[in-house]
Amino acid sequence: MNEIVHLLNQYGYIILFLSLMLELIIIPIPNEALMSYVGVLCYQDKLNVFLSIVTAGTGGILGATISYWIGNKLGYPFFRKFGHFIHLGPEKIEKMSKWYEKYGKVLLIFSFFIPGVRHVASIISGLIKLPFRSFAIFAYLGVFLWTGTFISLGNLFGPQWDQYKGEIEKWLVLSSVIIGFFTIIYIVVKANKNFIKEALLLFYEHAVIKFKSFLKIKLIIVFFLILFILFFTLMIGMIQDLVSNEFVQFNIISKKVVFSLFNDQWQKIMDYIHILSSWKALGLAAIITILTILLNKRNRSLELIFFISTMIGTFLFSKGINWLFNFVLNNNVSSDFPDEQSMLLMAAYGFLLFMLIRHNRNYLLSVGTFLTFLIILSAYFVSGIYLQDSPNNLIAGYIFSAAGVTGMSCALEMFRFLSLIKEKIKNENKS
Repeated sequence: MNEIVHLLNQYGYIILFLSLMLELIIIPIPNEALMSYVGVLCYQDKLNVFLSIVTAGTGGILGATISYWIGNKLGYPFFRKFGHFIHLGPEKIEKMSKWYEKYGKVLLIFSFFIPGVRHVASIISGLIKLPFRSFAIFAYLGVFLWTGTFISLGNLFGPQWDQYKGEIEKWLVLSSVIIGFFTIIYIVVKANKNFIKEALLLFYEHAVIKFKSFLKIKLIIVFFLILFILFFTLMIGMIQDLVSNEFVQFNIISKKVVFSLFNDQWQKIMDYIHILSSWKALGLAAIITILTILLNKRNRSLELIFFISTMIGTFLFSKGINWLFNFVLNNNVSSDFPDEQSMLLMAAYGFLLFMLIRHNRNYLLSVGTFLTFLIILSAYFVSGIYLQDSPNNLIAGYIFSAAGVTGMSCALEMFRFLSLIKEKIKNENKS
């Protein structure tokens, strides 16, 4: 970086142009810091703000365009074979290609703000054969937003930039992720607006006007909605406690209680209990859940989709939420908050519990199943503390995952309700 700054002081716009161009052709250059420094030079009247933004933007556009045509012409076979040399292996290509095929135009605009993504965004656009005109419009806009933002901020804060750049860069990345997320939601809603409109009308008619019809499933939906709101509220509360560092007393008391009740002789038992969150145990729970769904004669595909979505979503959420906390709070939180394995345990056994009770008409058996589930959660919590896991991480894993499971269960029942309404209407039309 020091060498680039030295060259920038000597050759100005030429180095700025080349740096932006080369970074977007997979050459790692810390251009946020460089552009911010350019902004400081503009503040000191050593460079012109307008010319700096145009130069940086033009260099970035040229680099992005070259990367696009590299991806377009070399194609998948080349990058599957040699992509790992530039951290673009087959798995990363496949994952990003699917996203870009669906949301490429929107992602392009914000991808330049995200390190590790902007370097490959243009190549992926070329690989999936995104029309060059569409690529140019959105990528060039993204490049100028990216370069203009950092140069303008450097110019705004001047010599004080070093004091604020960490926080500013952090919130720019976070804002890009949030904007991208809500943009994707908007696109999905817009693409399915007719289905959503029809579903809302049917829900209104049969949930409000014809209240007594399908009363059981309506009560189930309300039940899961209440649970989701409860767990979501607890989740927000735990995040607030995390930020305020209010878990110290809870952790101390929890550990003291567990270690006063269970001595060294319990080691093997605790080890066995902790196996409940192993991949083998979770896999077994998944198999039992799938068998329970397949033995049921109705809504098999719907339940399978929601089960798979719940498990994948929980796994990705456990990875993403921890990254988010560490990113926002500058690594001042435990790397295990919330605990990933307790989240997966809650999701796997929680959905299994839901399916067993949902498809069982024996009241006593349902109560027994629910009590067994509570015993499993309690035993795993105690074993986790005994084996030196942090109590607040384990509880957070349960609550975060419970919010997801109850939300997905509520959505599943709403789709089930919708299918029952359509089936009823179809039968009425036949008769």
